[in-house]
Amino acid sequence: MSIVVIDPVSSGINYINAAQQLGVGVYVFSCDGGEQELNAELRAKVRQVIKIDTGDFDAQLKKINELGDIRAVLPGVEYAVPMAARLGAASGTTHLHDSAVEKVRNKFNFRSRLTEAGLSTIGFFLLDAHAPVAVPEGFSFPAVVKPIDMAGSIGVRKLYSHEELIEAVETFRQSLPDDIGFTASGRLIVEAYIPGTEYSVEGIVRSDGSVTLASITEKLLGSEPYFVEVGHIVGQGYDEGFRRVLTDYSLAVLEAIKLNVGPFHLELRVTPQGQPVAVELAARLPGDNIVELIRRASGIDLAKETLCEYLDIDSRTVPCANGVSAIAFIPRGDKSEFTELQGLSDIFDSPYYLSHQVYYRSGDALGSDQDWTSRIGYVMFGGADEALVRSLVGRVHTEVGIV
Repeated sequence: MSIVVIDPVSSGINYINAAQQLGVGVYVFSCDGGEQELNAELRAKVRQVIKIDTGDFDAQLKKINELGDIRAVLPGVEYAVPMAARLGAASGTTHLHDSAVEKVRNKFNFRSRLTEAGLSTIGFFLLDAHAPVAVPEGFSFPAVVKPIDMAGSIGVRKLYSHEELIEAVETFRQSLPDDIGFTASGRLIVEAYIPGTEYSVEGIVRSDGSVTLASITEKLLGSEPYFVEVGHIVGQGYDEGFRRVLTDYSLAVLEAIKLNVGPFHLELRVTPQGQPVAVELAARLPGDNIVELIRRASGIDLAKETLCEYLDIDSRTVPCANGVSAIAFIPRGDKSEFTELQGLSDIFDSPYYLSHQVYYRSGDALGSDQDWTSRIGYVMFGGADEALVRSLVGRVHTEVGIV
């Protein structure tokens, strides 16, 4: 029994590790270069890395048929969700339905469907790639503009006026963003700004229609007008009323989108009035090491659970509360080049320290300060004391940085 994972980057790598635990063979479809190149450790865990154009449906379907006994095709990155679903349908394996794909991979379609279902009341409108920047009558600022088809907060910006919108759209159109080989279509959605605290809800939709909710994850955001996620906290205590409100709303969103199978990562904001409002829904494993944070906090391995669902293996995990886990991303500050970090070694002394990674070497140019590429590394924590976990996250954000 084998599976195909298309472009395992970030969260998609979890499928490789989960498959190894289950004794399932893995074939990786990838251009096998740049961000999509697997390191030696991961290569040792898969049967083969097949260098192929992951945008070419016919070539990939032909290869799947040649390999034989492929029981599932899974997206290893956000941009592979439509192709994985299409190949799954063509190969007769469990797959995400087209109607769901059209909504989770198009933020305008998503917002439209939630509005129809009464799950969103905010104003919004679409800007086609070359259309004049016209604001509909009655729409009011502040607002948020974002490409309908990108991920990782790329191109997302808060705006306070029509003039700022025009400037942001012109800047966007001058150089369409590219991420892991995917280039934005140029279409933008403009939505009314949603005030409140941001969370994500993670889980999996079972093939029998049931839903397992694995986590309510608190999002820590950088300063506006951009929405860079600088940390996540998993496993903290919530009162039953708050948990029920978020659970009921999340289940209603999944039903409205008709997500039929697989993992989900629902981002939402809870307004000052206590009303949840969805921001977007991804039909894939959550990134930013949230899979690992959930596993440590509850014992639920979303990657493993997903494979069991796709492969019809009876191996559902019974959740067990193990405490609180968190990730704190190291900010780049006002630096444009990486030299060396200060303050990081002091964090290692804590018994709650789990792991860390620094993405850059001395002399490397740093990424944009407007999206996830502004993060230069991370530190992960876990333990029983939520207040201590939070204090450690705060220390990373205030004490660790480039000299």
